[in-house]
Amino acid sequence: MENFLNSLPKSVLAISAISIGIVLFMLFSPPHTICDTQEATLREHQAGNIFPIEIKKNKIPPTLVRAKESCQLGNSAGSCYEYFMVLKKVADDVAQASSQCTKQLFDVAEVKAALNDGIEMMARLAWGVKPPEPGLERFGWMQEADLAIFCRLKSVYLRANGEEAWAALRHVVSTKLPGEEAEEPRKAKDLLSEQDIWNRSLFSLRCDSF
Repeated sequence: MENFLNSLPKSVLAISAISIGIVLFMLFSPPHTICDTQEATLREHQAGNIFPIEIKKNKIPPTLVRAKESCQLGNSAGSCYEYFMVLKKVADDVAQASSQCTKQLFDVAEVKAALNDGIEMMARLAWGVKPPEPGLERFGWMQEADLAIFCRLKSVYLRANGEEAWAALRHVVSTKLPGEEAEEPRKAKDLLSEQDIWNRSLFSLRCDSF
């Protein structure tokens, strides 16, 4: 092999070495795709919102952390306003992605956590401490603008993951909803049928008009 390589012209060896180098570079550094560009744009837009930022070597937690905690503690339109706005901004940025890139953007860990948690949080807030009656009571204190945000989250989730995944998420959240107001409350799933839970939950909201 060594004799064979020594017999080759230097120009051939040089071209071969360059070609091998290019192949190795392509293998270990795949081409930057349009989806990578859109993900980079999302990360830039969401810096400080769902991604921490660094100021003078100090890492500042994203707005999402404080806003979510405030919403959980206050459980009102006023205390949840900032949190809902954070969720809307995330959903809007993902929705702006081209159809082939939606899944990649949704699957960014911070994005997925924000949207999944947001959907569950809104469903639990609307439900309250015990099963609401079907009808307007199932929305709790949420107003039209809040319901529109929930529908926005649903739309982005469906676009990224499909109907089957949405149904699975809805089922998981439904199993966590309280069935009664008590010291050690039973879950709604132990007292109500799956259809009855759906009828009383935010998941039954018709999003056609939003």
